[in-house]
Amino acid sequence: MNVRPLFSLALLGLATLAFTASASESATECVDLGSNQEIVRAGSGQQIFLRDGQTHYRIGFARACDSIQMTPSLKISTDGQDNRLCPSGTKVRTKQANCAVNAVEIISAEEFAKRKKLGSR
Repeated sequence: MNVRPLFSLALLGLATLAFTASASESATECVDLGSNQEIVRAGSGQQIFLRDGQTHYRIGFARACDSIQMTPSLKISTDGQDNRLCPSGTKVRTKQANCAVNAVEIISAEEFAKRKKLGSR
């Protein structure tokens, strides 16, 4: 039995897993957001997508944040500090509600563009 094809296939599988893992990773530290932001709202109110400069995020909510779909503006803050995004303790404020964040993931620019395209339909 020739082991080379199996070994090559295993390496290809590992490379694919590494690429998939890097496409979306949980944020582990707080980030001070800049002024160059773009927000894409997802249909269900369970999440939003944020571009902050060259970095892109998926922000998930603990519960559905229905007001996120209707508000013209929102504020992200952690422990009272505006424009601070953390893996825990962050809130997104709309005019009607404060929505608790339970997930912050770093995503690719391609994923953000895909979500933006889907959101504009």
